[in-house]
Amino acid sequence: MPDHIDPWRAAKNGLSFGGELPLERFPRLLEVGIVDEGEPLARVEYQLDFRRNAQRQLILEGWARVRLRVLCQRCLSDLWLNLDAPMTLRLVRVEPTSADALQSDYEPLVVTDDVIDPFELIEDELLLMIPSFPRHPVGECQSPVPMSGETDAPSTEQVKARRLAESVEDTDQASHPFAILERLKKH
Repeated sequence: MPDHIDPWRAAKNGLSFGGELPLERFPRLLEVGIVDEGEPLARVEYQLDFRRNAQRQLILEGWARVRLRVLCQRCLSDLWLNLDAPMTLRLVRVEPTSADALQSDYEPLVVTDDVIDPFELIEDELLLMIPSFPRHPVGECQSPVPMSGETDAPSTEQVKARRLAESVEDTDQASHPFAILERLKKH
């Protein structure tokens, strides 16, 4: 895949790009992910199809996917995420008005320099798929490894804190913005 693509020409000519790329080609994904030294890097699979739709708009459809290891924000152990980023983008030169955006099934991709960096586009779409606070589903977290000198059993305070965290997670948005703080104050 080229480093830069003229999306207007690619869409008019119906060009497609697809394949696999090493994760090292995506530095921002590497910053988020965990990679042990000597471990083979994951591969990013992608498909980018430039074309015109039935309304004669220039569009980019495709997908990108990768299996990325991150840190679970609940138990601080490894968490594998299967990131799958579908792309349905309409190529535009200026940001559309909100009315124009609502009438389209495609998200606008503003192209100001008549070129796009496909690697940056793929990386942006995959980064958007990472949860703000990645964590295992409730009940699947690993118990923290005790430090030397600690017992294997969690302390009463740790149990209370874990139960409180789980109850806060399971609770729907409280009607009052400070309801959660009030509950924390009682414990």
